[in-house]
Amino acid sequence: MDRITDADRPRTALVAGGTGALGSALVALLLERGERVCVPWRHAAQAERLRSAHPDALADGRLRLSQCDVADPDQVAALLDVLRADWGPLWLACSVAGGWAGGTNLVDLDDIALFDRMMRMNLRTAAVVAREGLRHMGDAGGRVVLVGSRTALRPRAGEAAYTASKAALLSLVETLALELRGTGRTVNAVLPGVIDTPANRQAMPSAAHERWVPPRAIAKVIAWLAGAESWPVSGAAIPVAGDS
Repeated sequence: MDRITDADRPRTALVAGGTGALGSALVALLLERGERVCVPWRHAAQAERLRSAHPDALADGRLRLSQCDVADPDQVAALLDVLRADWGPLWLACSVAGGWAGGTNLVDLDDIALFDRMMRMNLRTAAVVAREGLRHMGDAGGRVVLVGSRTALRPRAGEAAYTASKAALLSLVETLALELRGTGRTVNAVLPGVIDTPANRQAMPSAAHERWVPPRAIAKVIAWLAGAESWPVSGAAIPVAGDS
């Protein structure tokens, strides 16, 4: 299919996990670049922080906050049906949603349901956002960007459930890239290490914080992958861990 430019493509983005530290940095950057952004949310307090940060974008209709569980395909499909009716075809489907659990070796793990929780939070959310996002893209094509983790490539002891879910996400990206050949749509993953957030600094006060990557720096990589000019890149797992 014919490739389009950023000037011609749709300006609609879905950012699942957009209320978190990395997600909110990405939302801010996309709004600065003229995108219309929809952010699903589950916790009202987090949504309120994002709402307070972008009153102008909310007022002029460039930012939409919608209560939605992104692990539920029916909820995501319904949200995107409304979004397409109001804003037109989706261009970017991005999942920053996820969670971490660790600290216990597998042999000592009493609650094996932890694997189910990690798979739901890290893999299922990504798969649902990718699938429904692709179904709501138009003829111009689109971009899927998922957030993995460096631990998928460099596992650490005590994180079996988390690492397995993030490794599975990379397999999802590689498979989906094969399925999207010739469609004008791409899928890629970024792999952060420890992100430089206030919560992480508080949790690890003695760490070398200066080596961590700020959320906005990672958001810039995602934003590039979300652009029309990134068309040659699909199926990639891009490390964004800096010197950490």
